[in-house]
Amino acid sequence: MQYDSIIIGAGLSGLTSALLLARSGRRVLVLEQHPQPAPVVRGFSRDGFYFDSGFHYAGGLAADGPFRPLFRHLGLESKLELFPFAESGFDRLQISATGETFSLPVGFAAIKAQLGKQFPAVQAEIDDYLDEIAGKWSNFPYLNLDTDIADFGIQTVHGASLQERLQVFSAYPQLQSLLSMHSLLYGVTPEVAPVSLNAQVAGSYYHSVHGIVGGGRALVAALLELLAAAGGEVRCRARVTELLVADAAIKGVRLADGEELSAAEVLVTINPAQLPELLSPGVLRPAYLKRLKNLRQTGSAYIIFAKSRRPLEFLHRSNLFIQPQAGVFTADTDCPLQERPFYLTAADQGQGEVRGLIGVVPAGYAEVAEWAAAGMRQAEGYRAHKQRIGEQLLELFAANCPELAELELLELATPLTLRDYSLAPAGAIYGVGRFLGQYNPHPVTRLPGLFLSGQAIAAPGLLGTLVAGYLTCGSILGHEYLRGEIKACC
Repeated sequence: MQYDSIIIGAGLSGLTSALLLARSGRRVLVLEQHPQPAPVVRGFSRDGFYFDSGFHYAGGLAADGPFRPLFRHLGLESKLELFPFAESGFDRLQISATGETFSLPVGFAAIKAQLGKQFPAVQAEIDDYLDEIAGKWSNFPYLNLDTDIADFGIQTVHGASLQERLQVFSAYPQLQSLLSMHSLLYGVTPEVAPVSLNAQVAGSYYHSVHGIVGGGRALVAALLELLAAAGGEVRCRARVTELLVADAAIKGVRLADGEELSAAEVLVTINPAQLPELLSPGVLRPAYLKRLKNLRQTGSAYIIFAKSRRPLEFLHRSNLFIQPQAGVFTADTDCPLQERPFYLTAADQGQGEVRGLIGVVPAGYAEVAEWAAAGMRQAEGYRAHKQRIGEQLLELFAANCPELAELELLELATPLTLRDYSLAPAGAIYGVGRFLGQYNPHPVTRLPGLFLSGQAIAAPGLLGTLVAGYLTCGSILGHEYLRGEIKACC
């Protein structure tokens, strides 16, 4: 069957790309190997609770936020109901060793004022740092509609690390913790994370913070509805095993059942490390394929999904980061669970009483590697490991937050779970990371008709994955064309 564009992977970048291309008049097909689109983002239900597995909150979506025009352009603004996080403290940090708690209010001005009161001796340095973050995050491609897109990749490769930048606050380790804690949400530790990466993620939250009523499931449903209206197709349980090439150009794909589908454009949104497996030898340069295979991946995690017998009001529209000791945030997985930082968020999508909880704790793939072979996730040893880890994490949560003393474990995701759902090597929770010194792949490849998209192209999170779709489609349709459409939505 003949298509104009085939997209491999029905995640947020894949669905965004499909929507943009379908609206341009192309016949578009999205192929997803899982039974449902966006398996990581759409979440799941347990015991009457809906849990977001891949989406929790988004930054920059205030009425005047730079991210809002993209929502409007895609058609999501009219399909989704947003709710604001707590203005006085959308994210909070607790230092276990001292019991100290710090809050981040919404808005750069409010953050400057609050941190200035708490750390008056470095008010000027705080202002300078936050001004830098504000400038960097708002220059993200397709947020600043006039920025030079060609410079984007260079910005995240060179320069100071987040840890180096925060040395100016070395006398105030609590402040260093507060300004680096969001590294837990993009999987790159501060010593190797570019300041620009932290700006893209944390800076968007500093600007404004919203959730989506209905969570990731509502987001995916809206994208699918918009794509269907634009004439795009989605086919699930369709695993691509080969990219078809003829006359030195892409010609389509072959599925696991042998079916061949023709297209002049193929967009690959899966982890770039998997691309070499889909190509015959000699199609792309060995050096390029080696670079893709060796791209550094983010760390993995254990993710707890639990319910509480009593309301968890302290998590209503506010998240909690917990760090054992003050200082630049770290995600060391060589230490016991009790010595690792973690992140807690409500599973209520901003509505009603909070009784569901999600907890994210850094984990190493080696902790579950003995069960990595096919079928071993059903082994008794693996189930016992999950039960033991789950019990330890519930004890850890309760030890730090007495409000969590009555949690019941409903589900636990491990690095193997993440590997199987996202197909990322070693269960990398955010796939390929943006590390200092690492040149992440560009949307355009040397094979005519073959394009890449996904968070490896831009950044993790809702903002990063949607922008990745725009970067890829802009490479096909023309960046000025797309940016002109967005400007009309401002």
